[in-house]
Amino acid sequence: MEIFKVILMKWEYHVVHLNVDDAPVESIEASNPEAASERLKGSLSPDFLKNQFPEQYQENENSEHPAIQLSKFLNKKGSEQWELSETIRIGQMLFLIMKRQVD
Repeated sequence: MEIFKVILMKWEYHVVHLNVDDAPVESIEASNPEAASERLKGSLSPDFLKNQFPEQYQENENSEHPAIQLSKFLNKKGSEQWELSETIRIGQMLFLIMKRQVD
């Protein structure tokens, strides 16, 4: 008589939240002080807008493309034994559901 041993797998989950912006291309100009100044018919200069709203108009030339950033993140998580198991979109939020087996 054979005895079968049932192995139950246990999982640990990690959820990552990403903001997704589906705005049309013209809204990208929102971070362009020259375009914003034009929309305001020159009432506020581009320099004034940059000085008053530095977070909105900061230049970040060292930033990598989002796909490269995401690849690096997923590779790091993969090296920690996390596996991307599912993505769920709710409105402008994208959730990455990751899991790994625990003993």
